[in-house]
Amino acid sequence: MSLSRRIKRRGVKFKAACVLLLVLVAVFGLYRAGRWLEQRYANPEPQGDHQERKANEPVVSYNGMQYRLKKNITSILLMGIDHVNGTNGGQADFLQLLVIDDASQNVKRLVIDRDTMTPITVLGVLGNRSGVRTAQISLSHGFGDGKEQSCALTTEAVSNLLLGIPVDYYLAMNLDGIATLNDMAGGVSVTLEADYSALDPAMTKGTTLTLRGDQAEVFLRNRRNLRTGTNEERMVLQEQYIAKLFQQLDKSLRSEQEFSAKLFDSLDPYLTTDISRGRLINIVWAARDYERMDPLHIAGEHKVGNDGFMQFYADEASLYEAVFDLFYETVK
Repeated sequence: MSLSRRIKRRGVKFKAACVLLLVLVAVFGLYRAGRWLEQRYANPEPQGDHQERKANEPVVSYNGMQYRLKKNITSILLMGIDHVNGTNGGQADFLQLLVIDDASQNVKRLVIDRDTMTPITVLGVLGNRSGVRTAQISLSHGFGDGKEQSCALTTEAVSNLLLGIPVDYYLAMNLDGIATLNDMAGGVSVTLEADYSALDPAMTKGTTLTLRGDQAEVFLRNRRNLRTGTNEERMVLQEQYIAKLFQQLDKSLRSEQEFSAKLFDSLDPYLTTDISRGRLINIVWAARDYERMDPLHIAGEHKVGNDGFMQFYADEASLYEAVFDLFYETVK
């Protein structure tokens, strides 16, 4: 199947800015208007012997290889929700997709730029679906109720971006939960590359300190004082913070099954999720010894739109590589 063909949709099942990832990473470890979007949802061309193929698992060809969707994987969309600058439902200021592969015994995560342009569902004044438009993926959350409906719309938008691949679960956290998570890890030490002293006198540029309480929110959320002030630069800082937080929490999560329950319960007031407490704890414990892989990033181009807001256009080839890496296996 060439890049001009699109993978068939399988039926969609379906904070903070950085911290939601922190919850689960700690717990475990493009677009071209018109034609490209039309082709994305076209049915794939089946390949190989019909007897090899099972129901809902067509064999597809990509880069000269044949692939089938993986069976033993669980995907969880992590959302960090900012209610300050968004619409009533808030914006999904942070998005990452966690994919747990039981067969390969590894955990992968896909970093999704909040400014990625992709089809999102728009709701009318009565809450009914009034159409689809291409916009920044973070805005999809704002069209809902700020809770389950918003999360479902964001999950749908992520599935749209990922060529129709469904997402199993979502877990969203409000920015207010950052301090709680940070302190459960004993605080995270960082060297400040920007001056945050207007918000906290102790947070001056060049200082190395262990973030406590609200300092973590200041560090993760603020981007005005960064060199470029862009979301891309803030994402780099988020990744650095996440790596350190993971190291501090991972030991407890691997050795103590109840730690994930304590973590979930402490963060529960800030969470919206469709995954039960028990299931999440079981998934975390089962994956405690899985290999944590390096995060995947989709290449692309940042542009300032006509409205003055940043837009990210995913590179088509890079997007396909990520989708096949996460969700497909070669046919033997």
